[in-house]
Amino acid sequence: MIKIITDYGYCYGVNHAIEELIKVSQIKKNVYLTHPLIHNAFENDKLMALANAKFLEEDTLLNKDSAVVFSAHGHTIEEENEYKDKSYTLDATCPLILSRYKQIPPYDKDVSFIYIGKKTHQETIAFLSNFPYFTLIDVSYSLEEQLKNLDFKNKVVLIPQTTISPSKYKLVKEALEKQVEIIFTLDICLLYKNRLLEARKVLKEVNPDASYFIVVGDTSSSNAQEIYQGIKAVNNKLEGTITSTFSNLDKNIIKNKDIYLASATSVSKETVLKLVEDLKHFEKE
Repeated sequence: MIKIITDYGYCYGVNHAIEELIKVSQIKKNVYLTHPLIHNAFENDKLMALANAKFLEEDTLLNKDSAVVFSAHGHTIEEENEYKDKSYTLDATCPLILSRYKQIPPYDKDVSFIYIGKKTHQETIAFLSNFPYFTLIDVSYSLEEQLKNLDFKNKVVLIPQTTISPSKYKLVKEALEKQVEIIFTLDICLLYKNRLLEARKVLKEVNPDASYFIVVGDTSSSNAQEIYQGIKAVNNKLEGTITSTFSNLDKNIIKNKDIYLASATSVSKETVLKLVEDLKHFEKE
């Protein structure tokens, strides 16, 4: 059996970034990306080929016929200042992220501003550049230790990266609520959150000896990793992987097993359906 267990296809933010990339490629001769447009190498390569885009390098010469495209996850103020006078620049940042920027309260010396996310993630890097008065709690390390070592004021603004684990966000939020008043916070991306919850609901009940799961996505994707880890948290004996293509699967492991697919948000519907088609072909052999 091959079964898709979540909603699938690109999220709104990824679709928006792709549309912007294609539009600019039609009016500018040379299109450059500062970072991968989306966190999926398989999809990103296809998009760059479609738009005839390249990655920006140190020796790239920019001019009026060039366009520099910033990724869907956001960009730093330093990047924007560096390129805005040298070339046409296009902000492909996810509209959800931009709408969050507009909601951030201004600096107040009597408030602690906390951002919870992965330090090396492009969304976090971009956010902290735009809002340098925030203190980072890095989800890659012990949350309890970081919370213990931070000196909080009585009021806190708490902003999570859109694709962190719901459980990690909840842990930090509840720990802070025991000590201080959270005067403003935002939720994580609801589409990603719903896909994670859908996958967990189905896969916590399956027989791990007869089943296998695939998070259709890329290991560089935060939401793909979190969906994978979320599934393992409710059924730790269940084997699975993160991939966008059939060629990356171990055929000996998946043979004669029920296959369940959950989609990350940086994967096209076509990629998910092609993987299903390849799996069904393998199943018949």
